[in-house]
Amino acid sequence: MKNTQAASSTRAPARPFLITYWPVVLLLFAQLLAGVIISPMRSFFPIYATEQLAYTAAAAASIVAVGQFVGMITSLIGGTVSDSIGHKWALAWGLAASAVGSAFYLTRAPWLVTALWIVGVIGLTFITLGGQSYLNAAVGKANLGALSALYNWGFTLGGALSSPGAGWLLDLHGFGALGWALVGLSLAGAVTAGLLPRQPHATTGTQGAPLRALTSYGDIVRRPIILVLGMLRFLPTCYYGMAMVLLPLLVKMHSGSNTVVALFTTIMLVVASLAQIVAGRAADRLGRRAPTLFTYSILIVATIGATFFSDTLWGIYVFGILGVSAAWALSTLMPTLVADAAPVEEHGRVFGFLHLLWNGGMIVGSLIGGALVEIAVGLPFAVTTVFNVAALVLAVLFFRLIARQSKSSGATHF
Repeated sequence: MKNTQAASSTRAPARPFLITYWPVVLLLFAQLLAGVIISPMRSFFPIYATEQLAYTAAAAASIVAVGQFVGMITSLIGGTVSDSIGHKWALAWGLAASAVGSAFYLTRAPWLVTALWIVGVIGLTFITLGGQSYLNAAVGKANLGALSALYNWGFTLGGALSSPGAGWLLDLHGFGALGWALVGLSLAGAVTAGLLPRQPHATTGTQGAPLRALTSYGDIVRRPIILVLGMLRFLPTCYYGMAMVLLPLLVKMHSGSNTVVALFTTIMLVVASLAQIVAGRAADRLGRRAPTLFTYSILIVATIGATFFSDTLWGIYVFGILGVSAAWALSTLMPTLVADAAPVEEHGRVFGFLHLLWNGGMIVGSLIGGALVEIAVGLPFAVTTVFNVAALVLAVLFFRLIARQSKSSGATHF
């Protein structure tokens, strides 16, 4: 007993949370800055293209699609670079690229706007892969759902914080002032990411061998469970890509005010932030299956509602916010699905594959939105409803594959 008491008395006191987890806190702050930057870039770009450059909605959507196509190509490269040079530097490079990309608000030359938009999308690719990989390396899997929610809060909460200020700055000083503000914030984020301590590489055997890591994707993506997981990422992203192009334009069309667009974006991102933490905690406590299937069902309800009520401002507010919040909740759940579907040493490459499909979904969705909205306002939402119903069916199949995989290995993850 005395020995136990002596051992207890000599045990080191618990370290304060900020001292123990300061790299994670710093990472979340860098992600918050990324969200502050990305939301105004995306929300106001279609308006900038249509108002300042006199583009049609279809032309603005095409520029978005070109950027996403380049981002899709660089997704696999970004994952390889992150494993090779370090996750923190991939994140820092991404934020620096966002600083360059944000300058499209400072020019009206169509070719330069397109080029800078592409640079910004490449930056987002590196931010996503570098940040997510750093988080996975810095923390364990015990609270993966909740930590994934906090990570994604950087984008949603950061966007909610920046949208009112961006709308105010835009109404008072124009797109040029908004562009300079985004450039400055991007550089601040890059410096913050550079201060992160270097995390050990995942045990993939690919450190210093980017070509071997890049060529190993084929063996991973041929597995049925990874292919199904890829479709679970791709199909709802088609809705999200369409929504990011159409929703700001529809709100502006119904209201005629940039401030109302900013208010809509703020409310949307606040609700999405709440949906993320609820989904993440539910996945940690209840398992992955029920929260995932429920969230896909909510997304279907949202797209059906938008199909019939997107010609009204209240319909855009209610069903647009509901749908985008469900899409962000699914994004929060995705790392938990990856953890169940693949061994940890393959997670970096699986994330790269999923980000490739995310970019593909953004391309398809933006093109659907720009083309079909010219026919009928609700038609793009009707098409994505079909996509999301297919995703729900595939989600059921995914968890059956997980059950079969878990049974064969004697483990239970869901």
